[in-house]
Amino acid sequence: MVMKKQYPVYIASLLALLLTLTSPFAFATSVMATVSKNKVVKNEVFQLRIVVDKKVSSDALDLSVLDSDFYVGRPSFGSSINIINGDRSTRSEWNITLAAQRLGVATIPVFSIDGASSQPIAIQVAMDTNEPKASDLIEVQSKLSKTQLYPNESAILSTRLIVKADPRRLQNPNIIPPKANGVSLTPLGEPKQYQSVLEGVEVTVVDQSYRVTADTAGEFTLNGIGFKGSVVYGDNRTSTTKLVSADTPAETFQIVVEAIPDNYQGAWLPAASLNLTQQWTDSSGDDITASNTYKTQVGESITREINLDIQGLASERFPELKIDYPESLRVYQEKPQFEDLGDGKTRMTIKQVLIAQRPGTIHLTEVNLNWWDSDNKSAQTAHLQGFQLDVAPASGLSNEPLQPAVSSAQSIQTVVEYQAGFWPYLTALFATLWLVTLTLWLKGRKLTPQLLQPELANSTTEQLIAALKADDKVRANFLLTTWLNENPDLDEQLKQKIAEQAFSMNQSQYSTDVNSWQAKELISLVKQGVKQHSSRKQKAEDLAHL
Repeated sequence: MVMKKQYPVYIASLLALLLTLTSPFAFATSVMATVSKNKVVKNEVFQLRIVVDKKVSSDALDLSVLDSDFYVGRPSFGSSINIINGDRSTRSEWNITLAAQRLGVATIPVFSIDGASSQPIAIQVAMDTNEPKASDLIEVQSKLSKTQLYPNESAILSTRLIVKADPRRLQNPNIIPPKANGVSLTPLGEPKQYQSVLEGVEVTVVDQSYRVTADTAGEFTLNGIGFKGSVVYGDNRTSTTKLVSADTPAETFQIVVEAIPDNYQGAWLPAASLNLTQQWTDSSGDDITASNTYKTQVGESITREINLDIQGLASERFPELKIDYPESLRVYQEKPQFEDLGDGKTRMTIKQVLIAQRPGTIHLTEVNLNWWDSDNKSAQTAHLQGFQLDVAPASGLSNEPLQPAVSSAQSIQTVVEYQAGFWPYLTALFATLWLVTLTLWLKGRKLTPQLLQPELANSTTEQLIAALKADDKVRANFLLTTWLNENPDLDEQLKQKIAEQAFSMNQSQYSTDVNSWQAKELISLVKQGVKQHSSRKQKAEDLAHL
């Protein structure tokens, strides 16, 4: 009887439990937020964890609400499903690295999903007297070479970033480039990064230079480089990790650009310093420095190299040097070459090859270049000294002015046919008999093969052919003149062909068309000359025997 009375009680309890488990509140979403510590010092790193008991996407929570009081690291997110003894559970979790950015009480706000919310968390933030300053971690340096300029003039902005902490501990590092209004900024090359030692500590250094060019007169502001980012700093004393701000502002410069003086004459050319020099060399590459007069001959080349060094001017703003030469000189000029000499100096180099066309005296006048000394605020003139050439007739070549090779269309000759009669047959007979006699005579003399070879052992000949094959036109021109002097017995037709090839070679020396002239033909003519010389020498020896 007692057992029967207990059945309704057990049934009622079981029904109540089932109703509780199947009610909407039993399956409601829950959101829980926890932190690794709630008492920290400023910039100390701690962890925030947010757990939701259902599967949601990574962007289901808005974490930007933390930005006002905390540095927020990149969050990690994951979802999982667990089944234990038939019980299934789902979990979504965020882990975020935080660092408090202000003193006092910083609050982690409420996070809500599907009507469920976490509890707010108060974080006590105190000051750490041992925290390093930004300058202990990052240092930026900016140096401007000049703050007073003229239009078109340039100054050099040298910048340096010094990272005193381990570069691997930098968080979101960003070098803020320099900026300015009213002046142009151009990087000079690529940034240079290297390791160095500062006060006994190894540091990482990044150097970068910029050219600051003034365009118009006025007063302008230039900002050097800055830095924005943080450094993960470990405090061994407290065994804590901090995220210290390393934001460093840029240094500011005031630039004054003066107007162009009204009394300046000539093309505007401002510079802190300017140096104009020249160098003369002969066809063999030797300097011509003995006097202002040089003796040469028609067809011989002379090289003039002009160097213009300017401090405070970009290469694209260099002046164009226009030099007038007399018509008796043929001039070949290379494109100007530019070289950075450091300290804001740039060198422009111009190479010219001069070839006299007629004998006589040629006067080369001096070259003057007006410029403005921006340091001393005064007009200056740079000049190149004049030069005199005493041109003698060409030795071994015709004294007439060199002319270009005659085209194939102009070299056509008119041939008149006539009745030859029996003379061709009689001539052929005598030629055949002469060849037979010559063959028998050579066998009788028992000539060695060396006597039948051209005499290429001549040192000048070998050097000339080597220079032509190496495409050293200046040296080849000098050696060709020497070779012609050593071989004065060449026939006039061969001399003329050599003269035409020498002219084409000199003309192509500074031509933009690399295939405008080839040395093969001139080498062949030189070898023909060697054969002529050998043949005439052999005949002279034979006559001596007779």
